[in-house]
Amino acid sequence: MAHGLSERRSHERLPTHLKGWIAHKTVRTPIACTVWDLSETGVRLEIDGPADLPIEFELRIPDTGAAASVRLVWTTGVSYGARFTD
Repeated sequence: MAHGLSERRSHERLPTHLKGWIAHKTVRTPIACTVWDLSETGVRLEIDGPADLPIEFELRIPDTGAAASVRLVWTTGVSYGARFTD
């Protein structure tokens, strides 16, 4: 960690490179994303273009058969951090 800053995360992040889909009743077509980091409590996603994500949505990861409800916590406009809600 640079300059002695402490990590704010309470659970270890595991690097991944999984294809995922963002789905919500207000999103007509699911949005493709890449899951870059995964922890017990949340996830970091990247989307290839601009997207207007809902605050809460379902994240689906077809290769693993996983699906979870998440809540958006932060964004840089390309990367998105979300916390699992279920």
